[in-house]
Amino acid sequence: MSTPSSNPFADSSIPNPGQLRAVAITDHVPVKLSTTAANYLAWKTYFYLLFREYNLRDHIDGTADLLACDADWLAIDATIIRWLFLTVSPDIFKTVVQECDDARTVWGKINGLFTNNKLQRVVFLQQEFFGTPQGDQTLDAYCLRLKAISDELQDLGFRIGDELLLSTLTAGLNEDLGNATSNLTLMTNPTLSGCVSSVVIV
Repeated sequence: MSTPSSNPFADSSIPNPGQLRAVAITDHVPVKLSTTAANYLAWKTYFYLLFREYNLRDHIDGTADLLACDADWLAIDATIIRWLFLTVSPDIFKTVVQECDDARTVWGKINGLFTNNKLQRVVFLQQEFFGTPQGDQTLDAYCLRLKAISDELQDLGFRIGDELLLSTLTAGLNEDLGNATSNLTLMTNPTLSGCVSSVVIV
């Protein structure tokens, strides 16, 4: 009589270690996490989606520690660690890397860099938000940059309202868009996408 498998990935809906090793991580997480770029929220969101897609959340939330003796479990855990290391900057890698850490520990260390020093992170992002003009960026790139920073701040509990986001956007636009930005004040219930469209059309 066969005994139940200890492998939590015996379910055919969950990939085996070989399938996971073949996953192109940059297709799923197309950002390189850095302490000097406002991309933590994007990085974390992409990974949450990846963990949900492949049913891997128990590797980073600690709900299946008892399965750590399983060979397939350990192989998949190593693959997740490799994914994490490949999607962070060299400085972050050097800060968190340590032999024998499991995926949950590495995940916690990386996230801790952005959440443990919450006040310092908020101050840094605020300075970047209010001190970033359009410069040589395209309008789309500039808007996305400000939106990304505001999302990071919101993730840390500091909400940037629409009015503040839009006023910062218009204040930072290049001079050649000055006439167009003056029309934004005439818009009823302005939104970021609506303002961008208005500037582009004008």
